[in-house]
Amino acid sequence: MTGAATANPANPPTWPAPSMPGAGAGLAVLVNANAKRGGRRVAVQIARVLPGASVRLTKSPQEIGAWLRVLSPIRAVLAAGGDGSAVALVNALSLLAGEGESLPTMGILPLGTGNGWAHALGAPKLYQCLELLARTPGPLPTRRCSLIEVEGTLAHFAGSGWDAMILDDYKRQLEASKGPSRHFTKSVYGYLSATLLRTAPKVAIFGNPHVVIENLGSEIYAIDNAGRPRPLEGVGPGAVIYDGPVGTASVGTCPEFGYRFKAFPFAERMPGFMSVRAYSRGALSAVTTIPRLWNGEHPLRGMHDWLATHVRMTFSRPVPLQIGGDAHGMRRTIEYRAASRGIGMVDWRRMG
Repeated sequence: MTGAATANPANPPTWPAPSMPGAGAGLAVLVNANAKRGGRRVAVQIARVLPGASVRLTKSPQEIGAWLRVLSPIRAVLAAGGDGSAVALVNALSLLAGEGESLPTMGILPLGTGNGWAHALGAPKLYQCLELLARTPGPLPTRRCSLIEVEGTLAHFAGSGWDAMILDDYKRQLEASKGPSRHFTKSVYGYLSATLLRTAPKVAIFGNPHVVIENLGSEIYAIDNAGRPRPLEGVGPGAVIYDGPVGTASVGTCPEFGYRFKAFPFAERMPGFMSVRAYSRGALSAVTTIPRLWNGEHPLRGMHDWLATHVRMTFSRPVPLQIGGDAHGMRRTIEYRAASRGIGMVDWRRMG
C-alpha cells in the first residue's frame, strides 16, 4: 500500500470536535499503517470525530481482506490515504465480491501526496470530509466510476514511460529530502522538479522507445480536434491504431493524475470505456508544453487519444509500468482492459 503522509507536524491539520455518539455508524475507514507520518495518530482522530465507525490500521492487502470479511453491513467503506491506498481497497473489495455482485460504496479521505482520485471526486481537506460524514447519517451520494484492469489489478489509471519514471523519481527525491526542503519536495513543485531535474535528462539521453498499440476490443473511438469521440469504423480486434515513438503511453478512467494534473481529460466521456493516450514527442517538447499538458488542453501536438475497451501495447525495449501510482517493474508488452465492474464512489461535491 502507498499513499499516505499527513501534513507537516509543524502545521498540523485542524480537527473537528468529537461528534455525537453513533455519528459514524455504518462507516468503515481503512487507514494505511505504513504512512511515514501520522498513520496511527490519524486513525485515533478519525475514530474520535466519527464515533461508531469501524476504523482499522492495516499494513498489507491480506490485513485489509481479513478486516473486510468481519465487517457488519456498512453504508460505505473509506480509504484514508492516497491513490495507492484506494487501489488496494478496491482490489480487496473485488476479491471478496462474488461474480456479478456489486461492490459496496467506497470513498476516499485525502491523506496522500497527489490525491488524484480524491480530487476528481471533489474531496475537500480531511477535516472537512469528516465534518461532512458526521452530519450525513443516511445513504451517501455516489458517483459511478469505471475502472481499468491490468495484470489482474483494478485501478483508475496506469501507464508506461515518463509517467512511471516521474512517479519513481518523485518518490526517490521525496525519500532523500530532509528538513525544511521536504515540505517543498512534497508538493506540486517537488513533482515538477523531479520531472525537470531527474526524468527529463534521462529521457533526453536514452530517447523514446517505439510502441505498437493494438485495439483488441469490439469498439474504439478516436478523439477529434473538438474533443468529440468519433467511432473508428473497420478497426476491429487486432488492428494497429498507433505504430511509432512514444514518451508515455497510459490509460485511465479518472481525469486527474495527482496535483490536479488533468492527464486524462476524456476519461469520463463514455462510461465503460477507458481513455488511452500516447505522447510521441521528445523530452524538450514535453518540458516546454508542461502547462498545456497539466491543464489537459486539446488538441496538443504529438498527443494521440482514443476511448477503448481493450488494448495491447508492445514496446521496442522494456519500459517501467505504474499501476495507480505504484511501480510494477519493467515490461515489453502490456494489456489494458476496461474492467467489467465499476464502483460507486462517494461524491463529495453533493455532500453537505
